[in-house]
Amino acid sequence: MYSALKKNGRRLYQLAREGVEVERDARSVTVQDIKIVAWDSPAITIEVSCGRGFYMRSLAYDLGNALGCGGHMKSLVRLQSGVFSLDAALSLEHAEQKLQDGEWQDILHSPDVVLSAMKAIVVGKQTEDLIRNGCSLPLALSLPRGKADDRCRAYSVDGRFLAILTFDSTSGQWHPDKVFALQYAQPEGIPQFS
Repeated sequence: MYSALKKNGRRLYQLAREGVEVERDARSVTVQDIKIVAWDSPAITIEVSCGRGFYMRSLAYDLGNALGCGGHMKSLVRLQSGVFSLDAALSLEHAEQKLQDGEWQDILHSPDVVLSAMKAIVVGKQTEDLIRNGCSLPLALSLPRGKADDRCRAYSVDGRFLAILTFDSTSGQWHPDKVFALQYAQPEGIPQFS
């Protein structure tokens, strides 16, 4: 099996190139949906909605084995990854044109776009200073109490993306995990805390 996964410290694709057959360990993965898009025997086109750690090549191999005919993957198109979709993608030519026209900011996303599923809070100036200095946030602050390893996005009152905070259940405090020096605008509808 050609895969970047490791078995006994060696990548499976390296072993496969050497002709070594390796029994792969079963892994728990999430599959939300599998649809048959086209069937032109002996080829089948499927669309899969899945979580991280899912290997399409393994699915093709396993389907072929289950059907008794063997199977492999001819091509792969990733339609979506997180908040990014192929429908919203730009061609390289379009991106180069934007760069040449000095309009590259129009096609960039702020870093917090990829974190949009994470809860978010707005903090006051005093808390912003603590976050920027990497300090844990005192219990007296009116931040929501989290669960162990809970994470949230923090924004300043004027809408700048400040940091990713992680909740430490041992101390009961939020800690700045990643602090951003650049200034990005906050999305609408985020609750404010002092």
